[in-house]
Amino acid sequence: MVIHLQGKAKKFRPLQPCQKCGNKRVINGEIAKVCVDCFLDGEILQFYDYGVPFFEFTSRKRGTCSRRHSKPAGEVIKAAVDFLEGKGFGRYDMFANNCEDFAVYCETGTAESHQVMGHIRQLTSMSCIGVPVAGAYLLSKAITAAKRRR
Repeated sequence: MVIHLQGKAKKFRPLQPCQKCGNKRVINGEIAKVCVDCFLDGEILQFYDYGVPFFEFTSRKRGTCSRRHSKPAGEVIKAAVDFLEGKGFGRYDMFANNCEDFAVYCETGTAESHQVMGHIRQLTSMSCIGVPVAGAYLLSKAITAAKRRR
């Protein structure tokens, strides 16, 4: 089973009946627990690496790894189940509270979306628009983190 923060595309599209899990899906607001087949929905499984050395991290595609080390598996599962059974992880926001934030938070205790940060870095290096976008991103991350701690 996979516990994940759902984006709008997954929430609004009806899930097809699943023979493997018998549709034993649990959904609590934005967080869902589904079988791997339902989660993948025909896509290929991709792995996210933790504890990646700096030079490897800087050369890899954003959204595929983190420099932070993962917690033990039992703690990761407990964090995800606590969000599923408790107050949730907050409203999905592609910019400030997305599925990568959720997964990395459960794994490391820090919500980070390197995919979003990579896009912001590109904007910052290409135009003066990137600086206000980076500021807005950091502010929205701080607000989202404060809400999560309540």
